[in-house]
Amino acid sequence: MQKGRNTTCIDFKNGDPGRLLAKMAVPAVIAMVVNGLYYLVDTAFVGWGVGSSALAGLAVVFPIQMFMIAWGSMIGMGAAALIARRLGEGRREAAASAAFHAVLLAVLSGAAFLTVSFLTQNPLLFAFGATDGTFTDARDYLQALQFGFIFVFLSMAGFNILRAEGDSAKAGMGMLLGTVINVILDPLFIFTFHMGVAGAAWATVIARAVSSAYFFLLLCKKGRRTFERVSKSFETGTAGAIMSLGLGNFLGQVSVSVAAVIMNLSLTRYGADIDLAVYGIISRILVFITMPLLGLAQGLQPLAAYNYGSGDMERVRMLTLRALIASTIMGVLMYLLPLTSPSAVMGLFTKDPLLISTGLVPLRISLCALPLIGIQIIGFTLFQALGQPVKTLFVSLSRQLIFLVPLLILLPRLWELDGLWAAYPAADFLSVLLSLIMARSVFRTVDIKTTANEVCSL
Repeated sequence: MQKGRNTTCIDFKNGDPGRLLAKMAVPAVIAMVVNGLYYLVDTAFVGWGVGSSALAGLAVVFPIQMFMIAWGSMIGMGAAALIARRLGEGRREAAASAAFHAVLLAVLSGAAFLTVSFLTQNPLLFAFGATDGTFTDARDYLQALQFGFIFVFLSMAGFNILRAEGDSAKAGMGMLLGTVINVILDPLFIFTFHMGVAGAAWATVIARAVSSAYFFLLLCKKGRRTFERVSKSFETGTAGAIMSLGLGNFLGQVSVSVAAVIMNLSLTRYGADIDLAVYGIISRILVFITMPLLGLAQGLQPLAAYNYGSGDMERVRMLTLRALIASTIMGVLMYLLPLTSPSAVMGLFTKDPLLISTGLVPLRISLCALPLIGIQIIGFTLFQALGQPVKTLFVSLSRQLIFLVPLLILLPRLWELDGLWAAYPAADFLSVLLSLIMARSVFRTVDIKTTANEVCSL
């Protein structure tokens, strides 16, 4: 929020919806792809530099990483929705207060989660599917990674604050900066200093710290109102509004963590450590592939929230339709490589021929509903932007918790290991169907209200 401005850096209310969405979404998509590279880079260098057993160790830590991302997303996305809506209402001071509270929540959360992780890491890893063969690598990775929790939260808060202000380009640059540093440090720590999986974790911690510093400097820059003319006292109402608006994001992504734990435990029952290593690769591919779709949704969110705040629901509808079309096209394009060359995709992460051959069928099966999943992501982002926490919560939980978790329990009883992989596309299809039904009901309600108002005005 900058002094002397009545609106955001980009005019959210006027202009062609498609071009406006592209202007907001393209930097966010790039930023999320860059953010997703954290997972791919670590996995690739660990697979090539340490080995298949280390990949299985990463799979054990994956639910913890997803929980951290979920919490950071709750703070960041909740703050973005609140900031954009308050800007749409012309309440610049209140928007600045929301930004300040997002940073404060990030700092407090980082300290709390580091303490919990430090005290409980060993039993936590075994509860999340560690075996005697995978525990050491999982522990070494988590022991280093936990010191970066605070930077995960700060970088996600800073990114989303800038995005809500309409400064998507600088937000994307912050994420890009961290990824470049991660790519440089990973091979240095793993191959030169022989730090193993801990080296990959430390590379990520340092990269996140640099991104956080970049965002913090921008937010403190003279001329911004994020930390100026704002009461420094903690306001439970503002903090609660951020957490409430971001709750759907948190529960939707924390359900990824829950599903990952169930998947890890199921693989120890129906498969072997090599199957856990396959999941270590596929889980990160799944996260990476959803990142550009999340970026598209992040581009939509402040636009929808702003126009909803200013009372222009028809514009919200046009923006949402264009986002749905774009997400479907992106999903189709991203599935082409895993569909046509699964061995090439697996080969990016390991030189072990047995691991590559073991992962071919699971990779194709688990990604086959990829062209559709953007619809579900756009759905819960829309409900969040409209300030409908119940619908946001229900849709965000549908893909992982409502559908995937029961399918991970049921389908292996029928088809064992293949049933575990088939659970993913089945859950994707069901969640997309639910999202379409609920989104249609929202806009139908708006049509009814609009028609009634027009009749009453005659």
